[in-house]
Amino acid sequence: MNAAAIDCCDYAARADWPAEVSRRLFEEVSRVGFGERTVLEVGCGYGRTLAGALVGGARAVTGVELDPEAVVQAGERTARAGHRDRCTLVVGDAAIIPLAMHDIVILDRVICCYDDADGLVDRSVRAAGMVYAFSVPESRGLRGVWNRLAYGLEGAWDRLRGQPRSWLHDVERIHRRLAADGFTRAVWGREGKWYLAVYRRLQN
Repeated sequence: MNAAAIDCCDYAARADWPAEVSRRLFEEVSRVGFGERTVLEVGCGYGRTLAGALVGGARAVTGVELDPEAVVQAGERTARAGHRDRCTLVVGDAAIIPLAMHDIVILDRVICCYDDADGLVDRSVRAAGMVYAFSVPESRGLRGVWNRLAYGLEGAWDRLRGQPRSWLHDVERIHRRLAADGFTRAVWGREGKWYLAVYRRLQN
């Protein structure tokens, strides 16, 4: 194991991840390798994955996030990691703003925040050069049955409170979109209600 991989393992173990699936997704992408690659995270939140990618040797990272306060904290986090100069942070909606091409694109627990998952996935897939990684609520099997019930009830409650709701999207539909763009699934797994996967672009 090289030094960058060891640093990523250490970072994954000590970071304050918002959910276990986030840690697992980071670890799976880090096994592909961040070294000298560019990384785009859609919905970067407080910058945990971006900071970890920089620790792992990424050449440059970009985070897109709707919440301005989260962007401020993401900047502080990457600064503490000692790599703020290689991090670009944008306040905006990734379903609308231009997304430049990056080697690795990550969407952790973000697709479910959008009603129009097709639009978000389409735009972000076109920005991925080598690797596309995501986590979403599982839509298939027994987990899918439970999630459909839970998200239906939560959505009704959110509407009553006037709060943004979350959406359960078809995992197979996302898979087909990635396959159509030349990606093949390299890693997948489940964590509670979540499904995670890492795709790599097929080489010609």
